[in-house]
Amino acid sequence: MRAVLQRVIQASVEVNGQQISKIRQGLCVLVGLSIDDTPADLDFMVKKLLSVRVFDSNQHALNAPGTTMVRPPREQKERTQEDEEKEPVEVEEQAKMWAKSVVDIEGEILCVSQFTLYGSVIKGSKPDFHLSMKSETSKQMYHDFLDRLKKAYQPDRIKDGEFGAMMLVNIANDGPVTLELDSRKFEYLPITHQSNPAVFRALKASAGANLKGRETAKQGKPGKPGKEGSSEKQVQEKQKDEGGKEDVVRAVAGKMAETLTLDTEPASEKRA
Repeated sequence: MRAVLQRVIQASVEVNGQQISKIRQGLCVLVGLSIDDTPADLDFMVKKLLSVRVFDSNQHALNAPGTTMVRPPREQKERTQEDEEKEPVEVEEQAKMWAKSVVDIEGEILCVSQFTLYGSVIKGSKPDFHLSMKSETSKQMYHDFLDRLKKAYQPDRIKDGEFGAMMLVNIANDGPVTLELDSRKFEYLPITHQSNPAVFRALKASAGANLKGRETAKQGKPGKPGKEGSSEKQVQEKQKDEGGKEDVVRAVAGKMAETLTLDTEPASEKRA
């Protein structure tokens, strides 16, 4: 399950020219479901959305709906002792970034179903959505996600678009602040760990060709005699370095082959 979280001052959804949902300060979340998502993925995303801290310490949605309010400075004037007793000056602390969650500021959340989050354009120029969950099953799971989110927070502060419709989403991104969340992947991985078998095969073939070329060159090329004055220890160190480089190439090729095998297994076997 994937989500694109945006901190917003306001956001709304229109369908056929009619506004169907609107929020003020809070989060706008684009939600995508994959073919093998389970209720565990929904629970993870609900917990993450409600706990991630993307708001500053001086922000509170109820203080000024639809805006990020910072209390204006007091007028500069001479104050007497009598003034101090009547109205003590409040010391305003400097705002801290990344201090509050949407729950802390009592903000709103607008969720929009977005199957294109699992689109792929690695091969060709037309997006491929074979990893996106089919609409028949994703509709029910998406509404289950909304129900869990409402139970974990406040139902009246959770808004939604229209599943499967062509929507116009208006977002006033505050910052801008945008985060990508994924219930299965939490960091960018090297290309050898990506899920495209064609890429793995190409890398594996390239590594195998390089290894074969090194071995052929080593067998066909007679060893050069050491220079005069070269010690036996220096010759041994040079051979050791060359052997170490070959071991690294073999290890990379083996790792690529292992990763290719894992990533081409059926999704049901992976999760087992």
